[in-house]
Amino acid sequence: MKTTTTMGWMLLGIAAFSTGLAAAREGAPEKVGVYDSRAVAYAHFWSPGASKERDEAVAAAKAAKAAGDSAGFSRKSRALSAHQERMHAQVFSSAPADEALAALAARMPALLRELGVARLVSQWDGKALQQVPAPDRVDVTDRLVREFITPTDQQQKVLDSMKTKKPVTR
Repeated sequence: MKTTTTMGWMLLGIAAFSTGLAAAREGAPEKVGVYDSRAVAYAHFWSPGASKERDEAVAAAKAAKAAGDSAGFSRKSRALSAHQERMHAQVFSSAPADEALAALAARMPALLRELGVARLVSQWDGKALQQVPAPDRVDVTDRLVREFITPTDQQQKVLDSMKTKKPVTR
């Protein structure tokens, strides 16, 4: 009987300890991954997937021009120009890296777990960062870059220069 009672108390203690750990986790501030959207957009731009899409779009525009499809060429040409403007805003200013984050969407849950963060916030999103105390911020820029590319020496120089330069105003 004494063994059963002792065992019962031990189980109750373990359950209370486990509940306490869960409560501590729930009350603990969440870590937030902070990243330089310019670097992530730059890496995405040079990724094999984005390069392939860009090459296909250019080839489609050239094919439309060669076929005498001036309306198709004009439409494709405008789309390429709009894409270039978006990429310039994302790589050189503080525009959100929408295309890069969209490309990561399928891997995002696993990536967040790997990084140990609950969510991602651009370092240029001042409003969102106001909600995150500095000790709860984790710089995840380099890891996000590696999701797209292993930088060449030249690409690394560009990425390093981004760390010391402010974004251009849009």
